[in-house]
Amino acid sequence: TSGRVKKILPAGKYAIETNVIEIEEGGKVIGVQMFQKWPVREARPVVDKLVGVTALLTCERVIDALFPVTQGGTAAVPGAFGCGKTVISQALSKYSNSDVVVYVGCGERGNEMAEVLSDFPELTTMIDGK
Repeated sequence: TSGRVKKILPAGKYAIETNVIEIEEGGKVIGVQMFQKWPVREARPVVDKLVGVTALLTCERVIDALFPVTQGGTAAVPGAFGCGKTVISQALSKYSNSDVVVYVGCGERGNEMAEVLSDFPELTTMIDGK
């Protein structure tokens, strides 16, 4: 919301539903509360979901055989501490037949994946014998 602040309540104890700020926007007054409601799950704004055509070859036999993924698909690597999630993520990034890898990680996972990014410039790939 943008506009001009019309009113701010002084410091004090208020219920979270109380409008603590009023903003005027285009002649209309909008109340701002101490909380916001956001949907937990909202559908992605897409016209069509494309069907996968090409398999993602991970060069990890267990993953390719038991958990196949198509290129452009989505995969997750769940598991407990120390079970090899980062090793699998790094191997997929280095050796799969993909052109782009989008990795979402936070905290220590993000730090570990940064290690792979430093290795990328030194990797060589053979595609169709070239």
